Amino acid sequence: MYRVISSLFKLRRSASQVVALLFALTLTFCINAEPLSVGERAPDFTLKQTDNSTFTLSDYRGKRSVYLVFWNTWCGYCMKKVPDLIAIEREFGERVELLAINTGWSDSLAEISQFQARFEPNYAIAFDDNADVTHRYGVIGTPTSFLIDINGVIRQVDGITHTLAANIERWNRLSATEDNAVSLAGVACEKESLC
Repeated sequence: MYRVISSLFKLRRSASQVVALLFALTLTFCINAEPLSVGERAPDFTLKQTDNSTFTLSDYRGKRSVYLVFWNTWCGYCMKKVPDLIAIEREFGERVELLAINTGWSDSLAEISQFQARFEPNYAIAFDDNADVTHRYGVIGTPTSFLIDINGVIRQVDGITHTLAANIERWNRLSATEDNAVSLAGVACEKESLC
């Protein structure tokens, strides 16, 4: 009987340790999942696109704005956005770089291929297999979108399909008076330094 009680006590203690660890990990994730804000410098990243080319955000700094859309194949709202994204690429493709980033949450390249066969998108798609970029941008739900201006600064979060036409000229204007200090994900950095 003593052995049974002792074993139950150890099992109970182990279970409480597991619960405590899961709680700590969840809390850590929630703290790190704070979305980026308008006015912050967009974190640079490189992702492989589904056509096997490479997308590096900083390649567009000084050239044109970038419209990032984080999405999933199982997301109904994401699917409703597809016709708008196709129209935006058709109308503004020379003035804004559109990249749809699949978060990798319960998705696969095979599912993305099926999506492409069904919807025939005319815009670039990348797969964030381990969700590194998704987490760096603080994405906690899809669709989530960011408009990054020609200077590499986040100018709008979500709702971009409705404001792009009115703001594209402003977002594509190089800033000669850009402040020396730019906020990068909540940390002030000097323009000349690497953050």
